[in-house]
Amino acid sequence: MYRLKTFRTSAWIISLLLLLAACRKKDADLKEMDNLVNFEVASQGIAESENSIQVKLKLSRAVTSNVGITVNATLQGLQYGTQFTTIPEMQSGTLNLIIPSGNNEAVITISKVPGPAFNGNENIRLDIYSAENPVIIGSNRQYSLTFSEQVATSGNATIDGGGQYYTNKVFIDLSANRSVGVNRNTWDLGFYSGADFRVTLNSSMAMMAKQINKNDLTQVTAADTIGFSEDVYFNGTAPTVTSTSYIDYPNGDLTRTAIAEISANAADNKVYIVNRGVMSGATPVDRGWKKIRIIRNNAGGYTLQHADIASTTFQEVQISKDPNYFFKYASFETGAVNVEPAAMKWDIAWTYFANVANFGAGDVPYLYQDIIVQNRNVEVARVMTSTVSYDAFNETNLAGLSFSGSQIAIGADWRSGGGPGVSPAVRTDRFYVVKDGDGNIYKLRFTGLTNSSNERGYPSYEMVLVKKG
Repeated sequence: MYRLKTFRTSAWIISLLLLLAACRKKDADLKEMDNLVNFEVASQGIAESENSIQVKLKLSRAVTSNVGITVNATLQGLQYGTQFTTIPEMQSGTLNLIIPSGNNEAVITISKVPGPAFNGNENIRLDIYSAENPVIIGSNRQYSLTFSEQVATSGNATIDGGGQYYTNKVFIDLSANRSVGVNRNTWDLGFYSGADFRVTLNSSMAMMAKQINKNDLTQVTAADTIGFSEDVYFNGTAPTVTSTSYIDYPNGDLTRTAIAEISANAADNKVYIVNRGVMSGATPVDRGWKKIRIIRNNAGGYTLQHADIASTTFQEVQISKDPNYFFKYASFETGAVNVEPAAMKWDIAWTYFANVANFGAGDVPYLYQDIIVQNRNVEVARVMTSTVSYDAFNETNLAGLSFSGSQIAIGADWRSGGGPGVSPAVRTDRFYVVKDGDGNIYKLRFTGLTNSSNERGYPSYEMVLVKKG
């Protein structure tokens, strides 16, 4: 009897301990699941040439009902209404925001009032004062905006790539400590604004283009596309070395684009059959096929002619060059569209990407997630922590670095793994030195692949200014 009682008592104690451990784990899991609201960045500047700026408050995940957020504002050297306005409207130094059900962010738009001049020392400080349940205020509850262009000295951010379907291409300006995401379904072609006449495909959509020996769209029929569904297609029978010529080579070399340089002699510009790739989303949908032809227009820009394969007519879109941008863009649905920021307003971008891989026979087209591409006026060097740690790296370590202008100098190098059955992870044995178009030099390292809910499409990074340009 005694032994039986002891056994039962021991079993009860073990059960209690397991229950307590489970409760602790549940409490920890609940803590990890807290839905926090934070400012996306801690500080920014608004340049003299800018009229407005968007300040984002980000949640850990989308809410399931409307949530109110109250933000208090402290003004230095500014008067609301006569020098600046906000959306939502500021009332007695307070901004009341609503995050609608299904959303994970709120935006405050701060706009200059036309006319008044600024000295450069005016400042707005925002402070998250309260958040309705179930949202909790996070550690990044304060934000500062100065009415002058600033070069950020440090920063950390989570990139809003749109989640597990990688909906956005996100352009990041390190010196301004800001980013802008653009839905990658919204454009098809990029048109170079430089001296040459070059056209790029939307590499984030698995697009391909193949030239045929015709220069009249109305004479192109389905018969001209026989066999294209295999070699002009990322998901064909098998990728081939030949198919690589149907994508823009991923290093950004404009002499290796799928579409040849647009000739001054219109008759030399051939028709291309374009596979528009696959629309992002839970159920990938083919975006279909187009026949296109591009010529130079009389205004020094481009004329895009496009149509469905079987159409006997076509549409035209006029694209102007703009020296403030590297590329201007067009969609087959909506015509000319805005995509990337001005040339001096972004440094790197995070995106889904048409890359290449070599499985032994040569480069073949291969789709990658979580690719970092760099702007055409940016250079990047990789530093291994076995040489110098991220924290210890400073201006004295710049000597001897080998900078690259390749569009994919970072590429997928910042993460390991990926592919069937292999979980990707951030590589901690390396970081990057980024020299922007103004000569500012930053050290940059990636700190995460997912958000707090472990969802892909929300990578994070941190950066520190090493040398001001």
